[in-house]
Amino acid sequence: MHRILLFTGCILMVLSSCGEPARPNIVMIVIDTLRAENLSCYGYGRNTTPSIDSLAAAGTLWTSCIAQSSWTLPSFTSMLTGTSERTHGAGVDPELTDMDEGSEWWSCENMLHPDAPYLPTILRDYGYRTYGHFNTAYVDSVHGFSRGFDRYTCQTGAPADADVIVQGFIGWADSTDSEEPFFALLHLFDPHAPYDPPSPYDTLFGPLAEEHRTFWDVSRDSTRRSISDPGNRQHYIDLYDGEIAFADAQLGRLFSFIRSEGLAGNTMIIVVADHGEEFLEHGGFGHGHAFYQQIVHVPLILSGASIPAGVRDTAWVGHFDIAPTILAMLDIEVPEVMEGNDLFSPSRVSRVIPSSGKLYMENDWICSVVRDGVKTLRMDDGTRFIDFSANLVTDPGEMELEEVENSGDLDNYMLTPRAWEPMQVRMDESLSPALRDLGYF
Repeated sequence: MHRILLFTGCILMVLSSCGEPARPNIVMIVIDTLRAENLSCYGYGRNTTPSIDSLAAAGTLWTSCIAQSSWTLPSFTSMLTGTSERTHGAGVDPELTDMDEGSEWWSCENMLHPDAPYLPTILRDYGYRTYGHFNTAYVDSVHGFSRGFDRYTCQTGAPADADVIVQGFIGWADSTDSEEPFFALLHLFDPHAPYDPPSPYDTLFGPLAEEHRTFWDVSRDSTRRSISDPGNRQHYIDLYDGEIAFADAQLGRLFSFIRSEGLAGNTMIIVVADHGEEFLEHGGFGHGHAFYQQIVHVPLILSGASIPAGVRDTAWVGHFDIAPTILAMLDIEVPEVMEGNDLFSPSRVSRVIPSSGKLYMENDWICSVVRDGVKTLRMDDGTRFIDFSANLVTDPGEMELEEVENSGDLDNYMLTPRAWEPMQVRMDESLSPALRDLGYF
């Protein structure tokens, strides 16, 4: 009788497990400073991203994803909390102190708040193993980003190249034999200035200059290439594209590893960028200073693990949609504070996709909103705010901005109704040189 009951119980366990699909592994790849228009799968004239192109062909690509901020800290927070910057408050009040060469510290109020719903923590509580390799001091443990990770690394000094980030994940995945699914977040930093791709990617899209200058002349050092010389613009773009191609090649290694380990059928891969980069299209360079499309239009691709294949979705979406989508796919309750939508929800409603904040080189709060392909930007001319509008369907580069009357959508995002009380963090003074080397000071 005991054997019969035991046998019956085993059958019930097998039937029960067969009725529940295995939870997918999730690999989330965030490529820093990667604007959508420089990926070949987004129509770029150069073959910069063959590996990502293949991933997109096997999954779903969103043509119109808007970053909720123009720099790293608040963008990561929106991606991982499902909220806009006015709600999470991270990076809202940046304060750069003593920005000259004698600067010893940088502080930033409103870090990732410990009460905010955080995707790594939610997934770990749901039984996921969690691995994170971040690549700048803005998303280190001091700012709260290590929460929820079983294994967490952050390059707070010089950023690690993409090959190091990919190899670190492969080593971690090879070293564990757990049957539990994993969530891995890999932060690739290569396209960020200074643009200095390794050989042969440094000459892939153009010859090297006599002097291999890779950084915008933010210091007005006469030995550097001046941004005021239009002839230098293409040089920077060539090197930027080389950085993208190098990162893409390393992702090819990652995708091959996932296939060789038999994980492809049950692994969801997400490729997204925290923000883009401007190359003088509107007279500026880099990021963090405005919300033009070159800076906030980012790639978003999901592939594998039951993701619809070969789809190019034209819906207007944002960073804050990523966390709710993952939770919905896993049948995990989405916290009420999350403002984003499930990307695969059959219902499509007209909504605002915001980008807002106090920019790290400015003191004034500015913002932009996109609704049904029409974008409105609020800018500060030094004396007053001015609203401009562009139709992104007919003018995707915002080359024909028109001044418009005060926008109610913009008014809503000029305020900061934070969901949590602001907090303050002070960086270790040893991080100041690293941030200055990246052009933040």
